[in-house]
Amino acid sequence: MRILFLSFLFNVTLFANLPKETISLQLAWLHQFQSAGFYVALEKGFYEAENLDVTIKEYTSHTQPVQDVLEGKSHYGVVNGSSLLIDRHNQKPVVALMALFQRDPSILISTNPSIKNPYDLKYKHILMSDEDYRSVGMLAMLMSHGIKREELFLHHHSLNLNDLITQKVDAMACYISNEPFMLHEQAVAFTVLNPMDYGFNFYGDVLFSSENELLLHPQRTKAFYNATKKGWEWAFSHIDETAQLIYEKYNTQNKSLEALRYEGEKLKALAFDEEGFFGTLKSKKFEEIMGIYKVSGFIKKETSLEGFLDPLSFAKQTIRIGVLASRDESNTLSRSWNENAKYLSSLFPYHRFEVIPLNFDAMEQSVKNHAIEFAITNPLQAIQLEHRYGLGRIATLSSYYKNKHYSEYGSLIFTRSNAKEINTYEDVRGKKIGAVSPNSFGGYLIGMKELALEKNEKIIFLETHFNVMKAVLEGSVDVGIVRSDMVEHMVDEGLMDLKEIKVLGAKTYPDFPFLISTELYPGWILAKTSHTKDALSNELLSTLLKLSNTPTNPYFYGVNTTFDYSKVHHLLKELHLYPYENEPFTFKDVYTRYQFLFLSSAIAFVIILAFSGYIQFLNRKLRQYTHKIERFNETLEQEVNERTYELSLLNSKLKDLANIDELTNIANRRYFLLLATQYFHAAKRNSTPLYILSLDIDFFKRVNDTYGHAIGDEVLKIFCKNVQATLRKSDLFGRIGGEEFCVCAQNIPLEGALTLAERIRKNVENSHENIANLTIPTITVSIGISVMQPEDLEIFDTIKRSDEALYKAKNSGRNQVQMV
Repeated sequence: MRILFLSFLFNVTLFANLPKETISLQLAWLHQFQSAGFYVALEKGFYEAENLDVTIKEYTSHTQPVQDVLEGKSHYGVVNGSSLLIDRHNQKPVVALMALFQRDPSILISTNPSIKNPYDLKYKHILMSDEDYRSVGMLAMLMSHGIKREELFLHHHSLNLNDLITQKVDAMACYISNEPFMLHEQAVAFTVLNPMDYGFNFYGDVLFSSENELLLHPQRTKAFYNATKKGWEWAFSHIDETAQLIYEKYNTQNKSLEALRYEGEKLKALAFDEEGFFGTLKSKKFEEIMGIYKVSGFIKKETSLEGFLDPLSFAKQTIRIGVLASRDESNTLSRSWNENAKYLSSLFPYHRFEVIPLNFDAMEQSVKNHAIEFAITNPLQAIQLEHRYGLGRIATLSSYYKNKHYSEYGSLIFTRSNAKEINTYEDVRGKKIGAVSPNSFGGYLIGMKELALEKNEKIIFLETHFNVMKAVLEGSVDVGIVRSDMVEHMVDEGLMDLKEIKVLGAKTYPDFPFLISTELYPGWILAKTSHTKDALSNELLSTLLKLSNTPTNPYFYGVNTTFDYSKVHHLLKELHLYPYENEPFTFKDVYTRYQFLFLSSAIAFVIILAFSGYIQFLNRKLRQYTHKIERFNETLEQEVNERTYELSLLNSKLKDLANIDELTNIANRRYFLLLATQYFHAAKRNSTPLYILSLDIDFFKRVNDTYGHAIGDEVLKIFCKNVQATLRKSDLFGRIGGEEFCVCAQNIPLEGALTLAERIRKNVENSHENIANLTIPTITVSIGISVMQPEDLEIFDTIKRSDEALYKAKNSGRNQVQMV
């Protein structure tokens, strides 16, 4: 043992004395809050914890971050993200690792009172480096006002604010977090020209390295990435303390503490993405940057982003979904959630979904401590967690079973098939009852409400539905209560035979395939925790709504948004459970809870008093027919089940016909408007943008008149295929009538909507396909765009404006995009 301890101590000491890897970082500017995360990671020991010895290099007038990194003078660097894209286009082997600012802090400031907007900058003197000019936000703002490079007098940046104050120059490239504060302190009047105010919202500083660094040192790069990200998140969570650190150790510009705090607050507002995550890089945003550079002439053709954006997937955010475990962890994962999480991860390029099976107590703690972003649990716990911790319901789950979705469930009360002494609820009294948990809705509460048993009954809680089933079959309990779909799943998995159990109080409901003893209640809830951003939950809901029609495995759970949970609230009130445990217990509650007992006692008293003799006679007769009736019921039930199954298949086909346009296989007008209305109200509720694109195939009547309707139908199919290939997963696409179509796009900025419309137009125009060996003339499309306005009361208000824009496009020559 002593030798083993000494060996362990030697290994620990050896590891602790390993030399740290020495690396360097080149900053994009002088020391200030703009680089706060790096200082924090160094001073708080985050780099040291990763065995890194990091040198942070301040910017000088001779600094060229990209060239320094590629030549090995520094291992990592910081530059403007859009500028880095041009370097990549120019065949420089640079790699973007992390966005330090999702929105560019770069602005232009003028003290010239004649300059009110970007157009006023024409033929003015501006302190702006070439890199500042190449910043895509700045470039787009100037281009949108018709200003060319040769119409500006650009001067090398002097870094001297007095040049602006004394109007030695007309404008200066600045940071929104720095110079405005300094000018306010000196009471200097100025005008800010911010690209974000003109709808141009692109990346600011980006951490980058070289392909060679990632190839030779992937673990070192990952360690540096993780420590740096931790430093930035800490800095923005402790702005005052971080400002004090910079003031004391990195204040080469002699800034005041107030100025550093101001800078920190301003930069924090620009640092996180719409879902609240730090460091994310999105290819869609870089594609928009590339489009602007292409129009401006900085690049001649599009550049592949493969290998450029976070190639080792450091920035992919983990989204944790807590699932109330129904049997055990491995079973919960294998049955559906793990496969569905993998599938969702493949659809979300910037998120990795992880399923975490939780019992009742662990679920509450995870919601309370923000350990998960989403929760999937029963209605009882969801309502209670909503009252305690602000859990927000976003959808109701629908289980997929035998080619159909079911969004309701209840309890199954059962015993062994050979338990001859237990046939009714009355026979259950005094018997051992197995249930899942006091918190289980289907595995206890619904069943106990149905049985109306006293609290002193022998209830044994066995933690899982599987344990309850096993206990009943083995005879350790007499009666079991489980959720209504558990038996069928266990039979399908070969874990039991249906002949082994006897259902008590069996009920049937139209289109409900499971054995059940109680009323139906709305199903499990998908909810977001209080710290989860609405943008992420809306995107997840939108994706799941679409996936509900295309299940990925036999245990797929779809979602819908239509169920009313007032029935669950009523049950909680009746049982005096949280949050209704303090509700007064009235005579109505007593009657409701013991209604069966009251009625049966009263009826029994009257019958015994007036018809006791007659009842005895009837009982003798009834026994003679009982066997015949049971046989008749079995035959009738078999026929009803066969008819019910046939009707369910027919209903499923009818629903598809009601929702899908038969020719183009996209949403028809009714279904599109239904989903678009849901998107509309979600966008209103969350104050997020929503755009409608109205599409009309140009001169489609000529195609029908010239080639016939059969060829016209093929043209419509090809058109829809090309449009669908262009859309995002979250976009809605439907046929409104004839050659008229609509797209509903949510959570997309103005430039994104315009880019999407233009991409659709180009894809349709560039599609050349022969149909039935005929060469069809080029098909083009006119597109009108409108954005949801605050005064819009319904989706039709937004569609009306997009139709107006469409008519404008058609009247202006067709094959173009117009917006009103």
